[in-house]
Amino acid sequence: MRRGRLVDMATELAAARAIVHQAIHALDRGDPQAPHLCAMAKPFATDTGYSVTDRALPLPGGYGCLSAYGIEKIVRDLRVHQILEGTNEIMRVIVARGLTEVCG
Repeated sequence: MRRGRLVDMATELAAARAIVHQAIHALDRGDPQAPHLCAMAKPFATDTGYSVTDRALPLPGGYGCLSAYGIEKIVRDLRVHQILEGTNEIMRVIVARGLTEVCG
């Protein structure tokens, strides 16, 4: 069971990294889609990171909540990043606006 959970968590993190890298490369190239990609990458990466670390917290048993292990700090930090630099809900509004302009 733990191996399958770890595989899923690693896969989700790889997907989050990939969309962040795509957004970074778009910014570097001056791609006009860069803001749209960044608005997709931010909520996806922070939500994924929070979900993965929240599931990792109980893996070492009760020790996961201890500051010595560091997992609890990552969970707190990711929760803050879901809010900072524009909440994830606002990022979704930006993406939706861009999609309706393209499709609409």
